[in-house]
Amino acid sequence: MSLLILVLLFSCDGANTREVITEASAGQTKQATAAAQQGRDMGKKPWVLDIEQATLNNPNYRNAQWTGEHMQMVLMSLKPGEEIDLELHGDVDQFLRVEQGQAQVRMGKSKDDMSFDKNVSANWAIFIPSGYWHHIKNTGNKELKLYTIYAPAQHPAGTVKKTYEEAKEHH
Repeated sequence: MSLLILVLLFSCDGANTREVITEASAGQTKQATAAAQQGRDMGKKPWVLDIEQATLNNPNYRNAQWTGEHMQMVLMSLKPGEEIDLELHGDVDQFLRVEQGQAQVRMGKSKDDMSFDKNVSANWAIFIPSGYWHHIKNTGNKELKLYTIYAPAQHPAGTVKKTYEEAKEHH
């Protein structure tokens, strides 16, 4: 399929090229949306998705979408005032990207010294090194939509927690 698309890209004019890419993207978005809604983890096999749309369409507090041997991608949606509780991953680096909303990000080498304190909004990225305590709170008046990548994976494959309360109960 990739070879076919490459041939089409090189043999078509610009308008047709955009149609091919748009058709492929629409199909991928439908697949990703269906996977997110059904709570399916697409891990351990090749997969592509429109991560911005998948993140914005995710209704769940936590939704593990792709879990591999050494990495995991999780979609999150936090209601106003909700948070990702203070936590520490001793052997996990973490990346987060905010697609919608506003948040306060606090980090520190100890939970008594959270000296890193920043406000972020849409299109901001957050890098959390292993060994750092961290806490993220939705400070806006609409849902905070973000995705996070853990390396290595942090949650069991296919984890879906619909609400903050459910996630807190199982953490």
